[in-house]
Amino acid sequence: MDVNITSLIFVYNYIDMAYNDNKEHKRIIDCVLQQNAQLFQNLGTDCSKSEYQKAKVKERQKLRRIRNIDPDKLDRLIKDSLDD
Repeated sequence: MDVNITSLIFVYNYIDMAYNDNKEHKRIIDCVLQQNAQLFQNLGTDCSKSEYQKAKVKERQKLRRIRNIDPDKLDRLIKDSLDD
């Protein structure tokens, strides 16, 4: 799924529904989660600790960019990312 996150966020301006209530919001969140998973898949097993930390920072940045779509769900994901 190669989707530009910024172009999908416009949906929030029209409808304020959470992940389970809105197909577009679900699509945006799922796309970001897929991109975040790919961040870590591309690291490999021989990555340095600093590379891993950079990926964690990037992961949280992406989640924060779409936080307004479903704050409860995304706050949990951000917290989980910090707890690792």
